[in-house]
Amino acid sequence: MPQTTTTAAITAVGKYLPPDRLTNADLEALVDTNDEWIRTRTGIEERRILKDPTKATSDMAVEAARACLAKAGVAPEEVDCILVATITPDMIFPATACLVQDKLGAHNAWGYDISAACSGFLYALTTGSKMIEAGLHRKVLVIGADAMTRIID
Repeated sequence: MPQTTTTAAITAVGKYLPPDRLTNADLEALVDTNDEWIRTRTGIEERRILKDPTKATSDMAVEAARACLAKAGVAPEEVDCILVATITPDMIFPATACLVQDKLGAHNAWGYDISAACSGFLYALTTGSKMIEAGLHRKVLVIGADAMTRIID
């Protein structure tokens, strides 16, 4: 009996950037550096930061997820699984993925967080693709979101 193979594919990408910015000029006032030094070594001109104390990682993840689902033409109810790669979860329990599921209205999905710092999104992407290729799910939402300024100086 021939085996059928399902191949996973990225069908859409969404993003969200918080409105507040931390520029190289802002950093010049805090530490001994300057814009030219930072730009020539990193290419970074500014960073987006989540200053609003009423917002959390899940809020950024939901905005990115909505943009992604809209581009893909997928309703939240069609999502089977949500994987959130983050080291800045809203809280220890429940998982940020569960909060995203609720805020999106993805009532048929389940999910969990992957806490692996810089590698987290790649782990989540690999896990999501393997779920699809194994035939466990058809539509997996993979999200990478962090509010790093909440945990670093």
